[in-house]
Amino acid sequence: MKFLLRVFNRFISLFGQNEATPTRVDFRASGQSAALILLHGFSGDTEATWGSFPKFLLSEERISTWDIYALGFPSSLRIDIPKVWEADPGIEILAKGLATTLKVSPFSNYKVIALAAHSMGGLVAQRAILNEPKLAGRLSKLFLLGTPTGGLAKASLVLKLKRQFQDMSPDSDFIGNLKKDWSAQFGGQLPFDLWVVAGDRDEFVPPESSLGPFPTSVQAVVPGNHLEIVKPLQSTHQSVRIVVDSLSATNRALPTVDGARLAVELGEFRSAVNTLLPMKADLDNNALVSLALALEGIGRGPEALNILETYAHKKSTDAIGALAGRIKRRWLTARDAKDFARAKALYEEGVRQSEANNDHDQSFYHLINVAFLELMYLPPTSAVSDQCKQLARRALEHCQKSAPGQWRSATEGEAHLILGELDDGFSAYAAAVAKASSQREIDSMYAQAFRVAERIDGEEGLRRLKKIFGYDRND
Repeated sequence: MKFLLRVFNRFISLFGQNEATPTRVDFRASGQSAALILLHGFSGDTEATWGSFPKFLLSEERISTWDIYALGFPSSLRIDIPKVWEADPGIEILAKGLATTLKVSPFSNYKVIALAAHSMGGLVAQRAILNEPKLAGRLSKLFLLGTPTGGLAKASLVLKLKRQFQDMSPDSDFIGNLKKDWSAQFGGQLPFDLWVVAGDRDEFVPPESSLGPFPTSVQAVVPGNHLEIVKPLQSTHQSVRIVVDSLSATNRALPTVDGARLAVELGEFRSAVNTLLPMKADLDNNALVSLALALEGIGRGPEALNILETYAHKKSTDAIGALAGRIKRRWLTARDAKDFARAKALYEEGVRQSEANNDHDQSFYHLINVAFLELMYLPPTSAVSDQCKQLARRALEHCQKSAPGQWRSATEGEAHLILGELDDGFSAYAAAVAKASSQREIDSMYAQAFRVAERIDGEEGLRRLKKIFGYDRND
């Protein structure tokens, strides 16, 4: 018994000496759409575990649209003696407690949440996500910092002294079920962004436990031991940068102004996929396009393309445009001549059908995309072709017959640039950005606009466009 107590004392010294209370700390609670929640580990403290981490997060303008909280749970340094004095609950109970907390106010009011969990707190978070499908649906980001997902061998030495040690043992039912259930429920398709982080000097939770259960694409190693990775001394510490960059979505191909808004939109896309995908064979064209766009929004582009090719009715110019757009983006990446020819043929079919139906909105949409493809196909140093300019003029004619809106303005911007009417073009893009209803619409406009501006007006055109779209702040 004395040996076990010595091991126990060594064990707890590596975690820290704070005795946590199950409280909530509101670092920023301003009723926004998204919230980041910090969870401490074994014997941690709701606030003290994180040191200056919350202060560094609060100072970041890029994530000012995220509210920030910390949650605590019972995990003390007392030895458990059931039926003699109160024992700390096992991790399964803690997970149910976390899920319950996130289902009631104020957390029930958030459209999306992100969880950053240290050590055993990461086990609590993972089990809560597995137990509550609605929680997984609301989750945008999960950061596991020094979490022993593969179990903790040291816990086996003192597992008789605390229930939470028993759960963390590599051979425990809890660890075995956690790994099995995670693989069964998510496999290789996580509905949220995941980072698993290890300290380069963490001798307590080895990398084979914190990193090993997950693919290398989501792994990171940062400076520090088991405690230092969540007690950064500077805002430049890599643990802080990982959280900030992920919440602000700067790891995406395009910059985004509001990472919280993007997280909400991604959550809505996932909800649409969950609702519509099982009914794909019975959907009309509008619903199929919505499903395809939602799939592409969460990074499942090939699946979106396959669904449109398989199920869309051929007479829908909207579906034709969505299919052509997916192939166009693939061509821009891989430059396969077959993709260019297919996308152009689909857009030209869209022009034919929409002009025959006197549908001006669809006409300018398909025409400007044919013009864009022609422009991108030209050698970089050649002049804009007469055919490309003619397509731009036809698109403008249809714009004049359409109701005002963000996509009409964006089309006018692109057409004027192709025609060399730069001031008119940039003014029209400014109007498009002002009318846009979401950050994703702005990103979508910019994805094509920046190529045209750079092709027509070089670095100066790209600089003017970035300023209009608000992306110059990331330079």
